[in-house]
This record gives sequence, structure tokens and C-alpha cells, in this order.
Amino acid sequence: MPSSIIRGKHVVTKITGPSTAEVIEDGAVFQRDGEIVEVGPYSELSRRHHPDEIIGSSDHVVIPGLVNAHHHVGLTPFQLGALDAPLETWIIARWAMRDVDPYLDTLYCAMQMIESGITTVMHNHMASRLPPGVELFDAASQIVDAYEESGMRVAFSLSDRDQNHLVYEDDERFLATLPSDLAADARRQINARPITLEDYLTANAELLGRKSTDRTRIFISPHNVHWCSDEMLRAISDFARRNSTGLHIHLHETIYQKMYGARHWNKTPLAHLQELGVLGPEVSCAHGVWLTEYDIDIMAETGTALCHNPSSNLRLQSGVAPLNPLLDRGVTVALGIDEAGINDDNDILQEMRVAQKIHREPGVASPAPTSHDIFHMATVNGAKVTFFDKQVGTLEPGKRADIVLIDTRRINEPYLNPNTDIVDALVYRGKGLDVDTVIVDGEVLLRNKVFQRFDKAAVIARFKESLSQPLSERELNRGALSRRILPHIQNWFETWPLEAGEPHYTYNLAE
Repeated sequence: MPSSIIRGKHVVTKITGPSTAEVIEDGAVFQRDGEIVEVGPYSELSRRHHPDEIIGSSDHVVIPGLVNAHHHVGLTPFQLGALDAPLETWIIARWAMRDVDPYLDTLYCAMQMIESGITTVMHNHMASRLPPGVELFDAASQIVDAYEESGMRVAFSLSDRDQNHLVYEDDERFLATLPSDLAADARRQINARPITLEDYLTANAELLGRKSTDRTRIFISPHNVHWCSDEMLRAISDFARRNSTGLHIHLHETIYQKMYGARHWNKTPLAHLQELGVLGPEVSCAHGVWLTEYDIDIMAETGTALCHNPSSNLRLQSGVAPLNPLLDRGVTVALGIDEAGINDDNDILQEMRVAQKIHREPGVASPAPTSHDIFHMATVNGAKVTFFDKQVGTLEPGKRADIVLIDTRRINEPYLNPNTDIVDALVYRGKGLDVDTVIVDGEVLLRNKVFQRFDKAAVIARFKESLSQPLSERELNRGALSRRILPHIQNWFETWPLEAGEPHYTYNLAE
């Protein structure tokens, strides 16, 4: 692999505090064979080293590759016909979405992520959403193979569940409340792809043995606490510890999920996981919108991490996660786009900005995350939860050369105070469209906005062709069933009076 010097007007090597970063002005990174050898002033590195190429200019800022720490699919549910709605009904509305080729969908999404400066992703894929008639390992392999073709790093997990498929209640109890013909059709739908716990663990063991590489980590994932029996949660946790994999789980995404814990265990879902012995530094939880103060203490004590998804939480009416208390307690918080950022475009720089702005509590002395806090979440903490922290997250000798060059010309136009901190400038004004070049392991994946491994237009043409076919009878029937059952789902959740409690944030002060 050739060596290179990557230069910029600013080189942001790492965050050093809530308002500070190590920044080298007119700096550069020298890498050889994908490893960072030296970081320093460009004038000194260009004298000492004779690279195969020099990348960048004085119009660029050089940063570590960004990490999308919670992600599902490429084409968003909105693109596939499921409008934003509360999670509990939105999940059923998604039955009407068409089937999508997982390989092309992943490759398409990887292109979007690379174009926004993402070099590493935590990809969580529901086992029940894999194509019918395809073995778990084979279907999952298509997704991993797409990431391998893209050149990105991925922490990949198949998520599974074994209960409460329709509402937060035993499936048969809920089905008994439906008209008999609707109940029969719904039962066929949720049993369409039966996956035993043994089959699920076997597929994960095969993925671990055959798909782990320098750029691919295999994780395991119980989908959410209320969707998994205690037997499944313990078995998956045991698998993670025996095989030293990460465990990724959705948690407290909505108020109904928190209320389920009070109704079934007389404690929160997170406290139930602690009781089962599931939590620990190998565990990352997605969302955490409805964590209590006690839950946050549990996360801090156990070393359990959170992946924050602000756009998704806003779009699905889930609420606003308690980021400020989490940071105050020292919990590791990473940043994820989920499967639909605010603009359906996987722009992580924009997601960083959303994350910063929605946590600005009213009051001159009230807490608010700094740009440096958010940048740390999208680099170091993202690397930590994906288990790539020894390789990436900062620009330091010995680490892998995962590097992004951002063109600052649009950010600076027509004027930007020259004293503006570069991290503030990126978080306040940066967009994916400013990303110019993306490097992973020293390999240039995107150069001057042009992909180097494949033809973007050709990939999109293949994807469009795969989506041009008429809907199958199976897809049409699934959509019709979704529309028939949705009113019953809506009515069932409407019977739950929403809990009241002390909020983490008060945006509108009470009189």
C-alpha cells in the first residue's frame, strides 16, 4: 500500500476536554501501509518523509473518520412508504414496505455514509427482515460483503426477538382480541420466518468464525428488553462474553417501553437487565430516551454505553434522551443516525448539529453539550462502542489511518470570524456536502468527491433496476394486513395512561 501525507490548514487529532482539542495548524499526517507514523506541521513532515502522494491543501481540515454508532438500513422507511409515526404503530406500518435487496441497499447506504465522512458504522439488522427462504448466515453475509466492498469498517449484528411481536403483550393474548380472520392472518405474518434461539446463536457463531476481519467486527444483539424473554437475554449475554463480542440492544426508546418495565418487573428495563447480569462495558444501548436518574447511575457503575439517536427520536415522537445527565455521570455516549436522519441522507455532520442544539436547556447557567463534546461522541466514543478504539477515533502514531478531509470554503463563506474554533466551525456549519476525501486504513475511498472502488452511478442504476419490479403478492398482502391491523394496535396502546414524572429537561418553565 502506498504511503501518503494528508495535509490541511487544521489537523484535529483528538478532543482533550469539553472546550479543547489538539489541533495542529498547517499540519499533516504521514501514513505508511495504513498506519499513522507521524503527525505534525506539514513543513516538517514534508522534509522528513518522501510519500507516494500528498493529499489535501490549505483549504482543508483533517479529522479522524467519523462513526455512525447505530444504524439499520439504506433506503429509509419514509422512502419505502412508512411515514413518521410513534414507534409502536410505525413498526406495524413498516409491514407495507417493499422488500429490498440487502446487498445493494447496504452498498447504497455505505456510499451515503462515506460521502458524509463516516468511516465506521454499527449496523444492526433484524433477523426477521431478511429475505424469505434465505439462510440467516447467507443473508447476513450479503450485508457484510457490501461493507467489505465499500471499504468501510463495520460492527455488524443480527438482532432477534422471541415475544411481543405486535404489542407489548403476549402475542396470543392480543390475537384473541382480534376478529378471527385478522388474528389468523396476523399469526401467519409473525410466524412467517420462525428462528429458534439455537439457530440464531449458530448463525452468529458462523458469522464470527467466517466474517471477522480487520475492518469487520461481529456483534450480537437481543432486539430490546421487552421483545426478548429472559432466557434469550441470558443466552445472548453468555454468547457475547464467551466469544468476546460486543452486545448491542435497543433500550427505553419510548415511554411505553419504560412503562412495560414497571408493569412486568416493577422496575425499569435497564434495571431488569442489571438483575439478569447482562450489563457491562461490552454492552451498548441504543436510544435510552426514557432513562431515569437511577438508570443513569447503573450505566455509569457498570460501564454500559449509550448510542444517542436524536433525529430518530424526534421523528418517531419518542422524546429527547437525557444527554446532559449522561455526560455529567461520565457515561460513554456515542452518536448514531439510526435508519433515518433528519433529512433521510445519513449526514452525520448534520446529526452532530441536531445533537448539540436539542440539548441546550433554557437558562444562562443550564447545561449544554459543547461542540467538542459532540465531536468526541462521533469519534472516540463511536470507536469505543464498535470495538475499534485501539485502531481509530484519533489521529495518533500507531493508529490506523482513517482520515477525513473537509473542504472549509463553504463553511467560511462569505465570512467567518478568523478566531472561530475549528471544532465549533465544523459542528455549527459543516455538512456532508463539504466532505472532499475519505481514507480508511490508508486507502482512499473517496477522492475529490469521487468514489475510487466503484462507479457510484452504476451502483445506483443497479439498485433502481432492482426496485423497478412490481410488488409481489406477498408484499401486497403484507401491506393490506398492516392497514387492517393498525387501528387495533393504536387502540391497544391508547388504553395505557402515560406516566408522569420529573423530566430531565424543562424547555418551557412552569409558572
